[in-house]
Amino acid sequence: MQFSCESTQLAKGVNTVRKAISSSPNAPLFSGIHMILQGNELKLVAMDINFSMEKTMEVNGQEDGSILVPAQYICDLLARFNNQVLTVTKKEGDSELSITTQTSDYNIPTMDDRDYPAMPAIEEERVLTLPDETLRQLIRQTVYACSADDQRPLFTGVYLEKKGQAITCVGTNTHRLAIKSVTVDTLDDQEYSMLIPSRMLKEIASNLTEEVPETVSLFQQRNQLLARMKDLKILCSLIEGEFPDFRKPIPPSFANRSSIDRAGMENILQRVSLFSQDKYNIVRFAIDGDKITFSSSNSDRGQGKETLACTTTGSSLPLTIAFNAKYLMEFFKNIDSDEVILETNTSLSPARLMPKDDTGYMYIVTPVRVIL
Repeated sequence: MQFSCESTQLAKGVNTVRKAISSSPNAPLFSGIHMILQGNELKLVAMDINFSMEKTMEVNGQEDGSILVPAQYICDLLARFNNQVLTVTKKEGDSELSITTQTSDYNIPTMDDRDYPAMPAIEEERVLTLPDETLRQLIRQTVYACSADDQRPLFTGVYLEKKGQAITCVGTNTHRLAIKSVTVDTLDDQEYSMLIPSRMLKEIASNLTEEVPETVSLFQQRNQLLARMKDLKILCSLIEGEFPDFRKPIPPSFANRSSIDRAGMENILQRVSLFSQDKYNIVRFAIDGDKITFSSSNSDRGQGKETLACTTTGSSLPLTIAFNAKYLMEFFKNIDSDEVILETNTSLSPARLMPKDDTGYMYIVTPVRVIL
């Protein structure tokens, strides 16, 4: 096998697919990147038991072939070139991959690729095609709310529900619930749902650039999901199990409604939460008709208190309620609205946050029980 290309181009490709390799591969075979050259098309493949990525790129091909090279070795080396033209060669019978420039010559040991599995083929049983901006927004506004606890797999992914032309995505760790709904006119009338690992969605989002608009197709076959973009494929196993009814924790109505400046509230939370007593970043909200007073205290750090003007109407005022400030700040990072709506009932019932100019997005947060 032999081809040439720019070092930055190859480095970007191998670092993209490298993310499919787990920190503790299930087998030494899965610690490598499989390179397959046909003509001027180079495919880079990396995988583990339940996750695979394939990146296609154009190179100057001289001799077709395939190799399996340790991911860490080649990624570390390519990161240290300054956009030079590389010639990559693996001669028949050699056990090393040669990477050369006009002034350098490096050799990396290769691995036996005869047992390396091919990227599984997915028959198009079910296809969902979305504009990149729509999918990016669905991911951005839900995936952050998922759990990172692998002992609770149902909550480590985003639940996607399709009903005709309406798509709803849900992320939760059981203490908070992010729900984003959109309508896409080009979709068919099928109804189905799936639970997509957050790992896959994060990789999709990180590979969607805003430079050139594109569409993303999701192909489902039984418990496998393939995401296909312009030059990248990502394959994973869906999370199995029945996702709980996400509508059940949402209160049917709210007694109070506050309209608040997003930037002002976010900045105050960042300051006041510095004085929180424990890892839960507890901040108390004292809500009245024309203001909210935020406060927290810590025996070692001291106390913090700040007031923000707002407009509140309701039948359960004044109200004192406490939240994990981290949960609220993560919500703010994933919206673009200048104003948010906070709806509350009592100090112990779930509250709802919504961007004022986005009726398709809501965030349900469970208050923290504290001595108020």
